[in-house]
Amino acid sequence: MNIVIVGAGEIGRYLASLLSKEQHNVVLVDKNAKILEEASFSMDVATRQGSGTDWQLLDELLEKSPDLILALTNNDEANLVCCTLAKQLGYPRAVARVRDNRYFNRARLDFARLFNIDSFVGPELLVAHDILKYMISPGSLSVEHFAHGAVQMRTFVVPAKWRKGHIPLSQLQLPAGMVIGLLARLSPDPEQEMMTIFPHGEDCILPGDEITCIGETEVVARAHHFFGLPERAVHSVAIVGGGRTAVSLARLLEQRNVHVRIIEKDYEVCCRLAEQLPKCVILHHDAADYEFLKGEKIGEAEALVTCTGNDEVNVMVGFLGKQAGCQDIVVMLSNRRYFPFVSQLGLHYTVSPRLSAANHILSQVVSGRVTSLVSLYENQAEIMEINVSMTSPVAGISLSALGPLLPKDMLICMIQNRGRILIAHGARVISPGDTVIVITHPRHVQDLKKMF
Repeated sequence: MNIVIVGAGEIGRYLASLLSKEQHNVVLVDKNAKILEEASFSMDVATRQGSGTDWQLLDELLEKSPDLILALTNNDEANLVCCTLAKQLGYPRAVARVRDNRYFNRARLDFARLFNIDSFVGPELLVAHDILKYMISPGSLSVEHFAHGAVQMRTFVVPAKWRKGHIPLSQLQLPAGMVIGLLARLSPDPEQEMMTIFPHGEDCILPGDEITCIGETEVVARAHHFFGLPERAVHSVAIVGGGRTAVSLARLLEQRNVHVRIIEKDYEVCCRLAEQLPKCVILHHDAADYEFLKGEKIGEAEALVTCTGNDEVNVMVGFLGKQAGCQDIVVMLSNRRYFPFVSQLGLHYTVSPRLSAANHILSQVVSGRVTSLVSLYENQAEIMEINVSMTSPVAGISLSALGPLLPKDMLICMIQNRGRILIAHGARVISPGDTVIVITHPRHVQDLKKMF
């Protein structure tokens, strides 16, 4: 595909990098010449200096025959104008990043239709939903759904009391309707982050591993029982920071009758929060105060979410909250270099507006037979939902015959056939019209599209 990305911020650069690695032709547009120069050195993309609201620039880029334009600047209005101009000029599809949640409210106005935009992406709202999914799924680090909700993916940490680390997967007797799609294990090499393992029958699950289960939604929802993870109910949540993510999350939690406390050190922000969230308790204080956290009995909250605009503050407060007795900490991060460090501090669940937005956009960018795509572990693995075409070269071939021909870092996990969810074992045969769930290293994405 030919894709124009307007805005070379964190999300824009990250998406440009992912898309270029998947052999898409990307043009990155930004006003800042220095940022564009750095981007051109680090990734295989074309760059143009200018504004997304410059219709003449957008018109010139039509020479590239763009299939899609992504407006991802930090300014909602600029993104809306950019996409509207692009659609008027003849761009086939336009996606706009918006931070103000009011644009998602269709009670009176359908803003996407009003501005002639195909889709809105709100990173802060997406992160809030990711955090909520984590909270309502015992022990989960992430939760995603495929096949219109019939298939669920969950990632969680295997508890230290796990006693089956010596049993290979082929003999583990997992719950029927579920497979292990990916393992992530701390590397013995201090220079390397998490090792990602595409498991096969001879591999074992060890205590402390992060495992990704894929299967029937009802079966995967009960997977924590098999691994000895306790049930939990969320009654009280403390949120640090008063930004858009905090407000979105607080509203979602209020709908579930969860008691919410928001800690914010800016008095004016606290006043605004008190008006927006009358059911929440707003505390005007610096959350990086251990004695304050203890005095507020943060340890009694089911979860502490740190989502200020500063990564260092989020990590520090998360660590202090853990020391104060809170067992479940959610840390929002922008800088990916902090991810392994945060995990070593015992703060296992991290969220990123950049990753949430990227996954959402990627699921829309990849068109045709691929209906959704989720990137894991900083793009070390991807989960794809693929519709099998009538001309697929693998249609009619059993997985036992196909398996030896696949790379070791590619696994066909599930098959949806006429509404039935089937584990992808050797006797299964892929048929035209099926939907398959595949987990793979990104280097094989193009091969998969040809295969199915």
